[in-house]
This record gives sequence, structure tokens and C-alpha cells, in this order.
Amino acid sequence: MVDSNHDLKFALVGRLQRDFILPLRGKPAIDTLGGGLAYAAAGLCFWGETAGLVARVSPDYPSGWLEQFTNLGFDLNGIQRVTESFDQRWFAAYDASTGINYDNPLTHFAARALAFPPQLLSYESEIHRQCSKNQYCGYSIHVNDVPINYRDVRAAHVGPLDFLSHKILPSIFRTGLVQTVTMCSAPGYMDPNFWEDMPALLTDLTAFMTSKDEALRLFQGRSVDLWEIAAHLAQLGPEYVLIRLPDGGQYLYDGISKKRWIVPSYSVQVADPTCSADVFSGAFLASYQQVYDPLEAALMGNIAASFANEGSGPFYLLDALTGLREARLAVLRELVSQI
Repeated sequence: MVDSNHDLKFALVGRLQRDFILPLRGKPAIDTLGGGLAYAAAGLCFWGETAGLVARVSPDYPSGWLEQFTNLGFDLNGIQRVTESFDQRWFAAYDASTGINYDNPLTHFAARALAFPPQLLSYESEIHRQCSKNQYCGYSIHVNDVPINYRDVRAAHVGPLDFLSHKILPSIFRTGLVQTVTMCSAPGYMDPNFWEDMPALLTDLTAFMTSKDEALRLFQGRSVDLWEIAAHLAQLGPEYVLIRLPDGGQYLYDGISKKRWIVPSYSVQVADPTCSADVFSGAFLASYQQVYDPLEAALMGNIAASFANEGSGPFYLLDALTGLREARLAVLRELVSQI
């Protein structure tokens, strides 16, 4: 484990999971390291940074998977191995025709003539489950889970979790010395039932990231205009709002200058898009602290995501050549549209 007394610049909070992925191309991933936190860490590392990591894991979560972070220079003092087990499995099947499928893994393994992994017996997807406003779940982050020295880093990112975790985490970092706090929405609360709760979630953020589908669901009956939605969310606190589009690009809205950009994705042959939004968020955080330009940070985030999409697993993108990274970035800069 990395020395907790070294100077940390970043903190990342999120979920670690056990992935079962049927990708578009390549071999299936069966019970492998996964979760948004792993991919956000890879995105941060892609642009040369490391962080302190915060997550809860079950007693049986493989130690060898955690050692992969240590080997890359990440601090794991925020990883809490809890005494009670909770389900960390995550299944996704990708299909060029039907898109992403989260349910009925047995059907998808059978369709590909693959043996069904016994680890997925009794699996039920939580993707459509609404967050609770008053009850914690197994992966919920509590106040004392965040080490004291993590609260004095320069920048922190909160990945998709649950409503109660997102309600407390930005303020925990803001009470310290953290200057930049970014957060990705969780689908379980991007719903009209949480409309009145949104100001409390967004008030302490530098950037709020969500998807087109989640934004439209939250604003159901109120607006279908993504720029109008972004402007309203920015009024609740964030300096920047990024709405992820189905092709992997973003609408970027600057709540201070009122500038608007359509940030394109970098087109690649996608093998496995698992958690590409988390890769983007980690890369965005690292880049923003390096250049303090939200547009450039978004472009650098999309470049990291492009490499992640070409392979499988959290750390595939780290093998990308520096020259190729810069070449893709130069191409993408020319494709930005300011509205």
C-alpha cells in the first residue's frame, strides 16, 4: 500500500465491482476487476496522475485486484473492506443491434453459445432500481470512510453511487482544501421523484456530468431541450454541466460565461464500451487540474475514452503510445462546435 503521508493531489470515490461482460468484440470478461472507480482511476492515470481511492468492498473481494492499483501508485487507505457481504456483481452484454443489455444473463450467454458462469446464478440487475432517500446500501459511502488527508487534496471526483452518498460527499471535500469537485450522476436518482432534492446534490460542484437519457428522465414534463436542461442544472451550483450523448460526445455548458460547446467523441472501432463515461470523468479531472480549461479537459477525457473503448478492462488504455494520444487530441480539437 502506498504511504498515506505522501502528498496526494486527487481523490476518487466510487464503486468497485466484479464484472461479467459480453463485449462487442473480443473475449468475454468473467468475474474480473470492474466498477466505475477502477475505470475513473485508469482515466486519471492515462494523463499521468494518481489518487487516493474510496470505496467499500465485500470481505471476499480479491486482494490481487486491489494490488493492481497499488502497483500504479494509487493510495488505498480509503478502501473499506466491510464485514457484511453485499452483491458486487455487474453484468452487461453489448450487441450492435440491440445496444446494452443488463438483464437475463443466461439468455445472452446462451445466444453466444457460451457456458453460463455459476457465479451469476441468482443475479438480478439493479440498473432500473430507484435510490432510497433514507436507507444506505452495501456500497454507500459514509462520512468516516473518507480519510482525513483525502479531504485536503486539490481535486476530487465522485462517481456514480447512491443518493445518500452523493448528498454528503461534495460537502465533505469542500470543508477541506479541495478546490475542484466533480460528480457523475447515478441513474437511481435522475428521476422526477428527486426533483426537489437536486439543489442539495449540486451546490458544491465544479462540474456535474450526466447522460442524455438521465437528464431527460429527470426533466420529464419540464423540458426536452438539452441546453435548457444544462442551464437549469448550472443554476443549482455547478460551474460546468456536461451531458453525455449516445455517441460518446458531450454538450458542455459553462454556467459562468454561458458558453456552449458540442464536444465530439473520437471515432474508433469499439470493442467494449464498459464504463467509458467513468474513464472520461477521471481523465477530465486530471486534465482540468493541468490546464484549467473545461473544453480542453473534455477533449482529453474523450481521447482517454477512445482508447478504453478499443479494448477490455480498466487498464487497457494505459498502453496507448504518447504520440498517438497527442495526434488524436489534435484531430479532435478541430471538430469542436461552439454554439
